[in-house]
Amino acid sequence: MTIVYRYGKTYYVNLTNRCPCKCIFCVRNRTDALGDAECLWLDREPTPEEVISELETKDLSESGEIVFCGYGEPTERLDDLIAAAKMVKEKLGKKVRLDTNGLGNLINGRDIVPDLAGCVDRISISLNASDPAEYLEITRSRFGIGSYQAVLDFIAECRELIQGVTVSIVGGYIPEESERKCAEIAGRFGVAFRVRRADRSVMADGHPSDGCSEPMLRQGLFARSREQRRASCRD
Repeated sequence: MTIVYRYGKTYYVNLTNRCPCKCIFCVRNRTDALGDAECLWLDREPTPEEVISELETKDLSESGEIVFCGYGEPTERLDDLIAAAKMVKEKLGKKVRLDTNGLGNLINGRDIVPDLAGCVDRISISLNASDPAEYLEITRSRFGIGSYQAVLDFIAECRELIQGVTVSIVGGYIPEESERKCAEIAGRFGVAFRVRRADRSVMADGHPSDGCSEPMLRQGLFARSREQRRASCRD
């Protein structure tokens, strides 16, 4: 079971496999492995103490920050995310970045941004669409059409409370005009904007690609169920 994995020079924490979305570009639809991890499907969810213990076995000298981003949405485990992030800062002396879909307030039924502000140095929020209908088509969020506004509200509050905020989209899954609108939205919020180009492998900046080919998905090349893939990880 992989709790911590390395991609490039950076170490990532795989806290959960739970997620309220089923994005059409999600990397976990096409591979079990990422970075130096052979399989990111968890047998069980690790405790914050296990996260720190695992990080302590790694050479973190070249990892400028520890990123909470695995095969799931970290805010699904808010209390454990906060506990682990604080320990990363206090025990390991590392900065913390959270990569999130921005639906944490809906997931937890309350405003979580003040809690995150106390333990997160940077946050990357997936926008991925320029309007509510487009967002729902791309992400298939279980929270429905109201998900998009929740993400916008989340971005706005993070901008006020967290210093390093980036809004991202996965390029190639929405029209170019929609991509431009997303960039304009980020500009109105006064936050950084990043387009992650899906190339089936890695991004030009060394980060994992979140994209895969929608036609390939339609052709059934990823026909194995999630349960079958998890079982293969345990073999």
